[in-house]
Amino acid sequence: MKKLQVGIIGLGGIARAHCDAIATLDNVEVVAVADLFEEKRRQYMDKYNIPKGYASHTELLQDDEIDAVAVVLGHQLHHQLTVDACNAGKHVLVEKPMAISLEQCDNMIAAAAANHVKLMVAYTQHFYGTSVKAKEILDSGELGPLITAVSYMSKNWNFSGRRPQYRSRYHGGGMWLTNGVHVVDRLSWVMASQAVSVSASIGTRAHYQAGDDSSTAFIRYKNGLAGIAVAVGYADGAPNYECQVICANGSLRFSQHGEKFVKVGKGDVWEDVPFDDPPAEMHNEWKAFSEAIEKNIEPPTSGEWGRSIMEIMFAAEKSAITGREVFLENAVGWTHQTSGSAVTTQHGWI
Repeated sequence: MKKLQVGIIGLGGIARAHCDAIATLDNVEVVAVADLFEEKRRQYMDKYNIPKGYASHTELLQDDEIDAVAVVLGHQLHHQLTVDACNAGKHVLVEKPMAISLEQCDNMIAAAAANHVKLMVAYTQHFYGTSVKAKEILDSGELGPLITAVSYMSKNWNFSGRRPQYRSRYHGGGMWLTNGVHVVDRLSWVMASQAVSVSASIGTRAHYQAGDDSSTAFIRYKNGLAGIAVAVGYADGAPNYECQVICANGSLRFSQHGEKFVKVGKGDVWEDVPFDDPPAEMHNEWKAFSEAIEKNIEPPTSGEWGRSIMEIMFAAEKSAITGREVFLENAVGWTHQTSGSAVTTQHGWI
């Protein structure tokens, strides 16, 4: 079977995690990288035995050997690079957040559809071993009907090491879009429903910057339930990455970073639940992406899913500004699958 030939666009720190994950898969390989800096290109080419390096994404996209690309540059660049890649006939795995406006998200989805390529957003919270086990427990019905959930990401913002674009909301920065997107994605996934409305408080309370660092959002869902997303980038403290889920017949807590665990609560006792840890954090993510391409099925965190999460993110910002609950575009109805392709049984909207 032919391996999926991948090009990595942008060689910041997160590119290492993508390369490490791809190295654990037999059916995927990185054949090219693109970055403005030759030193960066050479560093990755030497470490991961990558044969080709390009100074721009335009050059990389002209390489007919490449089947798919990972777009891992700054948030403000996701839109244009994804559209360019789709128009070049490449499947795209784009880092979070998907884009910095709904119009950009729509353009990305339209470009993928027009060129018959797969578009997947890199929402890692779907694919960790801890998350997979937690969702498996919820889907089994063991804990009974879900009642509510709270999703946290409280961490040091590391202000001094943040690049300027990640400290500016104009460029898609701030804690809410940078890390809160993970919190909202995970919450919406475990709630197993589309969002209806958001009421949020978002602000800059711990740092002097042009982007937020503190946010709390109350999200209503179409199944009649509600959950809370908390994303805080403090100046000093101790981290919390936990997701807590309360069901009728038991409770669930799980976390991938800081403390790594899956716990089920019954009879007033919390018990640890074993889980399978993949060989790299993004192993399952790239496995799912390659499977979607190979089998021509809808990716688990597709462009439509990615857009739904961004709509929540932007609605929360509007709520924080106006002090009012904001209803989403499709609040009174249900959106539907538009791809017309089969879906994976391992992840997705349910």
